[in-house]
Amino acid sequence: MSLKDELRSLRDRLEAKRPAEVVATMHRAVDELRASGAAGRVLGLGARAPEFALPDGDGRIVASTDLLAHGPLVVTFYRGRW
Repeated sequence: MSLKDELRSLRDRLEAKRPAEVVATMHRAVDELRASGAAGRVLGLGARAPEFALPDGDGRIVASTDLLAHGPLVVTFYRGRW
C-alpha cells in the first residue's frame, strides 16, 4: 500500500469517529487553504527565508538573525503547549 493510500485510510478511519459537522468544517478549511494559493508561496528547497522575529515555546521573542549567528537554523511550528 502506498503512503498516499495509507494516509487516506487513516483519514477515513478518523473521520468516521467524528461528528459529520466537524468533518464538514475540516474539509471546508482544507478547501479554503487550497483555494488560497498558499502552496504556491511556499519556499522551495534551498530558498533563503526572510528575517523574522517570533515567540519561542516560552513566549520570548527570538530573532532569526540572532539564531543564525550561532549556525544553521531549523524552524518548527506547532499549535501550542500540550
